[in-house]
Amino acid sequence: MEYKGNFIGGEWVIPKRGAKALVSENPGDLDHPVGEILFSREAVQEAVSAAQGAFPRWSALSERKRMDVLFRFRRILKQSEKHLALLITREMGKTLKESQAEADRLSTKIDTAKLYEMELVRSTSHDLEKGVKGRLRFRPRGVIAILSPFNVPAHLACSPAISAMLTGNTVVLKPSELTPFVGQFLASLWKAAGLPQGVFNLVQGGAETGQALVSHPGVQAVIFTGSWKTGLKIQEEIQNDPHKMGAFEMGGKNSAIICRDAELGQAVDEAVFGAFLTTGQRCNATSRILVERPLAKKFVSLFLRRTEELKIGYGEDPQVFMGPVVSKGALERVSEFMQKAPKEGFQVLRKGGELSYPKRGYYLKPSVHLREGEPASPVKDDTYTDDEILGPDAAIYVVKNLEEALKINNRPHYGLVVSVFSRSRKNFEKVLREAENGLVHWNVSTVRSSPRLPFWGMKRSGNFRPAGFFTPYLCTVPTASIEREW
Repeated sequence: MEYKGNFIGGEWVIPKRGAKALVSENPGDLDHPVGEILFSREAVQEAVSAAQGAFPRWSALSERKRMDVLFRFRRILKQSEKHLALLITREMGKTLKESQAEADRLSTKIDTAKLYEMELVRSTSHDLEKGVKGRLRFRPRGVIAILSPFNVPAHLACSPAISAMLTGNTVVLKPSELTPFVGQFLASLWKAAGLPQGVFNLVQGGAETGQALVSHPGVQAVIFTGSWKTGLKIQEEIQNDPHKMGAFEMGGKNSAIICRDAELGQAVDEAVFGAFLTTGQRCNATSRILVERPLAKKFVSLFLRRTEELKIGYGEDPQVFMGPVVSKGALERVSEFMQKAPKEGFQVLRKGGELSYPKRGYYLKPSVHLREGEPASPVKDDTYTDDEILGPDAAIYVVKNLEEALKINNRPHYGLVVSVFSRSRKNFEKVLREAENGLVHWNVSTVRSSPRLPFWGMKRSGNFRPAGFFTPYLCTVPTASIEREW
């Protein structure tokens, strides 16, 4: 694919001074890479300056006029959805069906933002005394930096950007260095939509570019999706800038709790779906399945059978459910965790490992491990038991009851999402009260989400600033006024 450069101030700018090269692989077909980009952290200064320059005029526009531009983007996006989906599959590896769903969800984001999100930050007023009113307004912050992940490279790049721009902010996006051409494609759509120069900017690169962006004094808020370790570094970068809003989504070690009264077929289907969708490379993937003992034998048998039926292969094959992992580093990371599992007391029920495939790529077989009850070891980093794996693996725990399941669920440093499968609302409400998770589902997979709900996690999974439906709160400053008109 042709490399155009960074998108700054409405123009494509190819970096020159100190530029480094980066090859974007096709993880499902390594013999046909997507392309090569150049990047330099020097571009950050230009991009932030362009966003600062565009902010006064853009924020002064009416909501309707900003919405007109976003609707043009949506129209162009709908015309380009097939191309975008194909690019996501080739650059990230997930199936074309998943990529098409991501592109479609992005196009509906603008309607959700207009109809529902903006109502969260609508101005209000009330009478205090005769001739005096109290008013609450939500003003745009300024330049919003977005650092988006590889696994949902279009939606998690553009969705927060749409919320930010609709509320009057300007944006600098740094896409994942694993999916740079998806970022470039999105920038080209904004350009075609006639977005005023400097309102949306794109800078390519890795950790150096990200560090330069989040630490820039002109940035007013940072929205980040990625690993806890990277999120921690960003928090350290901005801790001396109290004016900066930081909103972080940093992974999970998510659980599906299968109660003894669960509908077995539904629970198995949802658990398999949650564990292996996107080859397990989701922050909300079902990495642990906590099954009450009376149902365990039947559940494990059906789970293994359904896992065996999954077709693995190149994402453009319509029969494939699970594509490759995104990179060699991802493959090696999963392989390392698989070696740790038996040492930590887990029985190997289905061995994973690399899969031989006609196309050269990073293909892995799904793995399944089993243990009885709660681990006795303390919580540690870099262990199979407690860390996020981000790959096609499921750990099944056989538990005595719901209390033990909740104890295991609450064990790790992470607290993104838990799903409970039970016919009993009482069981669900117990999990709702006691689970240390930002998201609690009932009889649906952990990977389910809604554009009408906030998305966030406790502990290392987030910092109590939800994104998703609540993104307008991240991009605005509440301003209270007491006013007397003469």
